[in-house]
Order: sequence, then structure tokens, then C-alpha cells
Amino acid sequence: MLWQHSLVDLKVYRLGGETLVEQASALYDARLAGLPFTYPPFAAVVMVPFALMPWPVAVSVWTLGTFVSLIVVWRISAGWEMASPVLLAVVAGSLVLEPVRETLGFGQVNLMLCALVLYDVLGPPTRPARGIWVGLAAGVKLTPLVFFGLLVVTRQWKALAYASGSFAVTVLVGFVVTPRGATEYWTSLVAETTRIGGLAFSSNQSWNAFLIRLTGDLDGGGLVWLVLVAVTVGGGLWLTWKLWFKGERLAAVSVTALIGLLCSPVSWSHHWVWAIPLGVAVIARLTRKYKIAFAILWFGVFTVAPIWWPPNHDNRELDWSFGEQFTGNAYLIAALVAVMILVRDQLRSNRRRGIGRR
Repeated sequence: MLWQHSLVDLKVYRLGGETLVEQASALYDARLAGLPFTYPPFAAVVMVPFALMPWPVAVSVWTLGTFVSLIVVWRISAGWEMASPVLLAVVAGSLVLEPVRETLGFGQVNLMLCALVLYDVLGPPTRPARGIWVGLAAGVKLTPLVFFGLLVVTRQWKALAYASGSFAVTVLVGFVVTPRGATEYWTSLVAETTRIGGLAFSSNQSWNAFLIRLTGDLDGGGLVWLVLVAVTVGGGLWLTWKLWFKGERLAAVSVTALIGLLCSPVSWSHHWVWAIPLGVAVIARLTRKYKIAFAILWFGVFTVAPIWWPPNHDNRELDWSFGEQFTGNAYLIAALVAVMILVRDQLRSNRRRGIGRR
């Protein structure tokens, strides 16, 4: 059901904007049915216009922006030259993908941020000040900070400077509009993952959540998680670097996004809208023989969403059987399959170049 969440996250965004207007110092004290505003102060600034709109207008504008963002994501992922009728058909079909459904249902910002990052990193090379949108996206929600890593390993120093500068401006704006709120956020709240929700919840498709569900330890994955994060960051950035300089830039950006999804303590299923560019990037690397089969399996997983099949809510995830662990962590497993395909192709390419030099 598309609207089962009644756009609750959009309501929380509006709460942040309203609080900033009425009593800025109370930004992180305000609650909507127990739900706090969990984003950086700059996000509340961005949400002020939506807070001032009547609810029906805000819903319409926000939903339209989400649809436009979905079009942009597909346009960049599948190629700027895609015919409009085909593009619209693909976009309409992708509405059944669970991360997209959840983004629409919650009124989440994920597709907008995904579109901004893709445009900034992969858009027309002639546009000025490339990197600014990555920094602004990170100012709204911290997850796009992972793309600073891509700019570093690909030595895009000018874009990194723009990204760093624009992000710094968002932090400064936060301190200007709510000094108390910004201080509270950056000194303590930024590390409080419990404010975001139950870490064991099946919607949380990250290494941390996987280890919590596997071990039953609600305190998190501990040392094992830190090792997994280190390996994922190191290996992921190596693959990003290889793919970027091989000309596989959509794959490089998608792998960077995957680093963030896997390593973040919390990666809700609606964060996984990056399954669209990642899936397209992998399909592009396959031979014609396997393209259709992989596309059906990949987008099929994100449509039927096996993560919701086992018992969930109220920490019932801690009692999953082996089979339930398999289905309940389906997004993680799909991501690992995608990475293995990309790594295999990269290793084959390296071997071919090695043979060619002999």
C-alpha cells in the first residue's frame, strides 16, 4: 500500500521547520507523536517553506519533487539519451520497488538526495562548481558525506573543495539560526543512533543491524562491526577507484553509496533507493545472455521485499531462524552479489590486461 505511512517523515520535517520559526532553541526537544527531529539544523532551515505551506500543498509539492527526482535518477542511471516514453514507462514500473514505495509513503527525502548526488557527480561536465550539491545534500542528511570519499580517491580536488565548502556553510547556517540546537546536535545527538529507531528492526539493512539480529546483542555489532566497516570502506573505495578510472562511473558512484548503506549503523529500507543505479550499473556489465535474468532477480528482490517476510517489530528479529536471517537480510545479500559481480569483472579485466602485456 503506497500511502500506508501517511507521510509521517514529512510531518517530522515540517515539525523541524515549524519549531525553527517558533522557538529555534527547542529544535531537538520537539516531538510529533513521540518522534523527534533527527537531522542537522540546516535540514530544518530547508523545511521551513514546507512548514509554512498548508498540509495539502506541502504534500503535493513534496510528492511532485519525489517523482521528478525518480525521473532524474533513471535518466542519469540509464543514459541521458533514453527516449521519453521508455523513461516514463521505467519510472512508472519502479514505483513498485519497496525502497521507492517506502520513500513515497513516509514522505522521505532519499530520492531527492540520490538525484542531487547523481547529477552533481555524473551530470554534464561543463556545469560550474561541481561538488556543491554533494555538500548541500550532506547538510540535509549526513549520509551523502560518503561521497567525499569518492572525490578523494578519484582526485577530484576542486569538486572536493566545493563540496567541503558548501557543507561547512550548512553547518555555519545551523549555528546562526539555532546556536543551542546546533551545539546540541554536533556535540551529542549526532552519535545517538537510538533516536532514529530500533536498530534490530528488519527495515535496517546494514552490517550493524545484521550483527544485532544474528547475535541478539542490542548494543550493536561491537568489534566485529568495526572490522566489517574497515574492510568495507577500504575494499569499497578501492573498487570505486578502479571503476571510476575505467570509465564505469555509474558503478563507481553506486559502490560508494553502498559503502554508506552497509557501514551506517542505521540504513532503513527506504535508504536503498540506490538499488536503482546499482542495479543498472551491474546489468550494464553483464553479457546479453544474463542481463534480463539478473534484472528480473535484482528488481524482483526489491519489489517483493523479503526483508518483511520474517516476524518483525518489537525486537522479534532477535529470534529469527537461519532461514529467516536469509530472507530478512535480503538487501544485504543482494548487495554482496552485486559487488561480487563487479569485482569478478574487474579482476578479469586486470588479467586480460596482464596477458596483453606479455
